[in-house]
Amino acid sequence: DSIFISPISNNSTESQAADDIKIELESSIINENILKLLPLEDSGSKLEIILLNVTDLPYSYTTQNISSIGYETLNEKEIKISVKVTWYDLIDNLLLFDKMFSGSGIYDPNQEDIGSDGIDNDNDTYIDTDDDDEFGPSRESAIKIASKKISNQIINEIVSTW
Repeated sequence: DSIFISPISNNSTESQAADDIKIELESSIINENILKLLPLEDSGSKLEIILLNVTDLPYSYTTQNISSIGYETLNEKEIKISVKVTWYDLIDNLLLFDKMFSGSGIYDPNQEDIGSDGIDNDNDTYIDTDDDDEFGPSRESAIKIASKKISNQIINEIVSTW
């Protein structure tokens, strides 16, 4: 009936992603009243997360031909985050699950604000002001979107395992 979330072990160079995942996960557990969030010594279970990888790669281009020379312009980039999550039952000394999760967010590197880039950054069919999680600096917001997707996957796995 309770959980302790260990500090996230970060094997990437992206510190924001680890912070965003932990904040989003703790917020979801508290807001959705899934389990009690307690210190390790008082908790019945422990969640360990290892941030394995954060990539920030080109996602889409536009090609133009000028004087028979082809030019490519980068339109969008994609942040992908991969984590390994292990959940332990501390009372019965059992491994509840050990799984990999990943999430992504798309952004326009030429736009300062993700809320005005005209892109469905999280693939939920909503764009910019119609989407409540598309706001703020583009790259940082794409990391938050990817982190939220991972948090939701972890929560779903906890609920289905429990």
